[in-house]
Amino acid sequence: MFRQHHHHQYIGLTLAQSNVPSDSLLYAIHTKMADTEKEEDDNEPVVINVGGTIFETTYETLRQEPDTLLASLRPSSPEYRPTRGHFFFDRNPDLFNCVLDLYRTGELHLPHGFCGATLRTELKFWRIPEDRIGMCCLQTYFKYDTDREVLDTLHDAFEAKVMDYNPKEADSSKWVKIKRTCWLFLDQPNSSPAAKVFSYFYLGIVVLSGVLFCCGTHPDFLDTTFVPSNATDYGFLNPENPKELLLLTTHPTFALEVGGWFVLIFFSIEFLIHFFLCPVKNEFFKSGLNCLDGILFVCMWMVFTFEFHSDIVYANRHLGMFYLVLKSMMILRLFRLLRLVKQYSALRILTVSLVASLKELGLLLITFLMASVFFASFIYFAEFEEPTTFPHIFIGIWWAVVTMTTVGYGDIYPKSTPGHLVGSACAICGVLILSMPIAIVATKFSNFNDRNAERERSKNLKPADPYTPHESPNTSKLFLTKVSSVLETKQSPT
Repeated sequence: MFRQHHHHQYIGLTLAQSNVPSDSLLYAIHTKMADTEKEEDDNEPVVINVGGTIFETTYETLRQEPDTLLASLRPSSPEYRPTRGHFFFDRNPDLFNCVLDLYRTGELHLPHGFCGATLRTELKFWRIPEDRIGMCCLQTYFKYDTDREVLDTLHDAFEAKVMDYNPKEADSSKWVKIKRTCWLFLDQPNSSPAAKVFSYFYLGIVVLSGVLFCCGTHPDFLDTTFVPSNATDYGFLNPENPKELLLLTTHPTFALEVGGWFVLIFFSIEFLIHFFLCPVKNEFFKSGLNCLDGILFVCMWMVFTFEFHSDIVYANRHLGMFYLVLKSMMILRLFRLLRLVKQYSALRILTVSLVASLKELGLLLITFLMASVFFASFIYFAEFEEPTTFPHIFIGIWWAVVTMTTVGYGDIYPKSTPGHLVGSACAICGVLILSMPIAIVATKFSNFNDRNAERERSKNLKPADPYTPHESPNTSKLFLTKVSSVLETKQSPT
């Protein structure tokens, strides 16, 4: 105390002899006194109460991390409790251990078993920057972000806004109510049991259309109409091609033709009604399935028109090729099976997983193309002395793709020893290149599937029951009755 008093007296004499203004004089005195108190208080213990748990450290330790909340603690801080002589924070004491270790060791390591949102909230409260987290704990910290992205993706996929009529408008108008009911019946399979039954019927028609399309190319389901005497009358017909002869000289059987008419009429009526009942027609074709239905609607009727005037189509090479292109697009009707996505979450999760893995799949494609060109060039020069194999590098690219995918058609293959070595390396690299991205996609699918299962189970969680006293009036009355009967028994003579 004497040394401190003498020191303060020396400061006062020194500053009094100078010609400094009074405000600057007071500021200098305050600064010097604060520095002196700092030197004396650095080693003093600091008691911190966090959620009822007492922690003890020193001011010197807390000042190791400036610009943080603990480094700014002073007896004048609002968290200080002078009656108890400690600082109080109503926070999680388990996490505070890690926070305090940062000041002691200079390393911030996060505990396992805590949600990332909780960790982030605590670090924000204690004003600790995120770059102080140790590299070994970043996975724990960022797992919250990954899970949050997965949940947001699932929410967007499963809770997407459905086109619907205004419920108030539907209640006020009977006609709008009927249109809304029919729209939900066609567009939302889960809207009612009848809609679910219709969706299964619709999918059965889709499968039937695919079967009819395939049967239309088999001779057992075709009737011979005529054999052209002069094949040159038809612009694009090659008489040596049995598939072209089958197309020209046959006609579908009666059963196949009736089935084709039924499929055509069913899909046409369903598409037109679906579009007519749409509450927002400007957004109808924003759906991929609706766009597909529109394209198939046009293609089906164009194919029907061409088949009705088959003589004109077969006589013109360009019309004939255009007809074959339209005919081949009919198989796209099988994509209507994707309507199952609205009913089965597993299919939707598969779609979401593929979309989320577009970067990995793009990387796979680029790497695969590079490897194909690489091995195609090597096999071309390795087989350079073989006159019957690999006439150019483009054939080598085909061979590399077939080899790396482990398909191996066997239409072309190396014959020399250097070619065998290149082929072996190509097959091994193909397995390695394809396995890694596929594993990533499978992992994402598993992650999405697990999170979606948790999301579905959370819908069944029940809220807390309303509070009821342990003893209801009836219970209290029953208790008093029992007490009275016991007292009467004791008072009665034995």
